[in-house]
Amino acid sequence: MRPFAEVLNELCNNPPDGRGKVTNVALAAAVKARGGDIGHGYISQLRLGVKDNPTCQAIVDLAGALGVHPAVFLGGRGDLHAGEQPGWRANALTTLFEAVHPPDRGPWSPEEVAAAISSSGQFGSISASYIRELLSSTSDNPRLKHILGLADHFGADPAYFFDDDLAARVDSELTDFLALRELGVVEFVTRLAERTGELSPQARAAAVEGFRQALEVGEGWSFPLNSRRPSPDLT
Repeated sequence: MRPFAEVLNELCNNPPDGRGKVTNVALAAAVKARGGDIGHGYISQLRLGVKDNPTCQAIVDLAGALGVHPAVFLGGRGDLHAGEQPGWRANALTTLFEAVHPPDRGPWSPEEVAAAISSSGQFGSISASYIRELLSSTSDNPRLKHILGLADHFGADPAYFFDDDLAARVDSELTDFLALRELGVVEFVTRLAERTGELSPQARAAAVEGFRQALEVGEGWSFPLNSRRPSPDLT
């Protein structure tokens, strides 16, 4: 994903609506006119990369003032649909917690996710209590690095947290994925992939055919798997 400063600079120098270059002062004024509050000094620091961790609200305000979708700052689309007013999708994180986890266990706990993100160091630190606030919508203004860390943990596109179009596609795929997991397909395919080097082509073909027949008669298969992402040591 491109650095935030790079995207912001490009939008200021070449606004999508064809107006001339947008100065830091002009952008701050446009944000204020929309009800936001971002100083031109802070905008300058963002454009220089001195500051690189704006809040969700700052991302939305800057995008609105520039006439683009906030997902553009997270590698997503920049165009807006008529009348669209995108922002933080409060239910997105809940959906990921419920649907995305290793096949041999239940959902990750906020403590596990916080530990995994914080220990990697790539996206700074985040606390389990703050993740709980996001899940309960007590808080709805995470910083950019929090968003990126959460997206990375669940293997999601960061734009998923802002883009309704992308979310509709992803949620549909997750629904199908959950249905396949209930049938044992996910466990079967994962297990088969893990043992590819141990099985002959004939054995793999026989396993696939056996599983197909099991599905046809309504029998469920269960293959215990190790977590693809090791659980962090919380002791």
